[in-house]
Amino acid sequence: MNHNVSAVSTQRIFPRLKEIVVVNSVTLSVAALVLFTLMVYFPVFSHQFQTHWDDQWVVINPYTENGLNSQNLWAILTEFYKGQYAPLNQLLYTILYSVFGYNPFWFHLAGIMLHLCNVLLVYFFIRRVLTRSGDFTLVSITRISFFTAAIMALHPLLVESVAWISASKILIYSCFYLVGLHLYLKYLSSGKIIYYLLTLLLFICSFGGKEQAVTFPVCLLLVDYAVNRNLKTKRLWMEKLPLFLLAFLMGYITLLSQSADKVGLLSNSRHYPFYQNIIFASYSVTEYLVKCLIPVKLSYLYVFPNAIGEEVPKRFWIYPLLLLIMLFSFWDFWKKKWVFFGIAFFLIHIAMVLHIIPMARFAMVADRYAYLSSVGIFFLVAFFADKALNQTKHIRLVLTLVFLYSLSIGIYAHQRSKVWRNSDTLKQELKDLLEKATIPQNNPHQ
Repeated sequence: MNHNVSAVSTQRIFPRLKEIVVVNSVTLSVAALVLFTLMVYFPVFSHQFQTHWDDQWVVINPYTENGLNSQNLWAILTEFYKGQYAPLNQLLYTILYSVFGYNPFWFHLAGIMLHLCNVLLVYFFIRRVLTRSGDFTLVSITRISFFTAAIMALHPLLVESVAWISASKILIYSCFYLVGLHLYLKYLSSGKIIYYLLTLLLFICSFGGKEQAVTFPVCLLLVDYAVNRNLKTKRLWMEKLPLFLLAFLMGYITLLSQSADKVGLLSNSRHYPFYQNIIFASYSVTEYLVKCLIPVKLSYLYVFPNAIGEEVPKRFWIYPLLLLIMLFSFWDFWKKKWVFFGIAFFLIHIAMVLHIIPMARFAMVADRYAYLSSVGIFFLVAFFADKALNQTKHIRLVLTLVFLYSLSIGIYAHQRSKVWRNSDTLKQELKDLLEKATIPQNNPHQ
């Protein structure tokens, strides 16, 4: 009798202990992620507007100043502004100005809070996907989700999106996008149609932040794959049909917004030839991938190597070939489920800014465009770090490398956040880089 009572008590206590451990690990993880984010971006609270780098028209404009009245709100929702359509981003500026005026502190505070929300949303998203997949232990789920989000909090490649007020479109679209992914997972677990409808709504809101949101339906298919749904069922594709129709409509609206400013695919403006677009896309993919892993020589401006009508420098032809070699040489590696998940997440969210479709951009690469796509690479770093930690003989070495990597990117991000203090400090950085590139290293007096 006593033995049976003891067994029953043990069965009740163990799940309770497991629940306590999970709650505590989540609480500690969230607290650490908040701390990391604030440590990196603390200098941004005192930053000014970039009055010579787009804030003077993206943020400071009539839509911001005309206030929260019906006429201005209708204009924000229905009008294209200098080739852009981002009504929810503009609405944020209008609200902030209506309450605080042009005080940059509140605009920067909003950006940092949005980034913090995104970091936490990524943490819980990875945690939920890995849990639902059934492929990982609780320890691995905890480590992978935390380290993925920690890299996002600390990585210098993301500083531009957070420290530059005009880049808040990235933060807003990512926030709604990630909430939409959570609602979709809720729909999968509950089967309730309300969560599907809310997913649709969040998709629309995400597009209201930035046009990169059009990739959302493809990302949902990747989520389906990760959580082991059967991709061949009719129901699954019928679920996605409304989202794909919305995505095509959103893509058309984006092209219209650009043509209204006489740029983009639907305009009569000159474009690079298609073969050059493929070369630029190959270079961009490589550059974003390298900067996600090893963030070096970051800048606010990466220009095209040639003007329209000119030939691409010969060195850029290596990138399409390099990608093809990597693809076929490591094909078996890329096909592994969670490697594919990370790479696909990266490619899906970077696809819209690779210049394959002519867009109104004068920069070949921009740090801010990798904001959401970088999560796929951060996930892979965390995934392989976890696999290494499972090899007990290498635990100390792996932990040391993880610590040093996190510390180095965090310090770089903190220092880089200071570069965005104002337009003078921002452009001085580019001048310094150009001087280092042109002055011979063996003659420091030139």
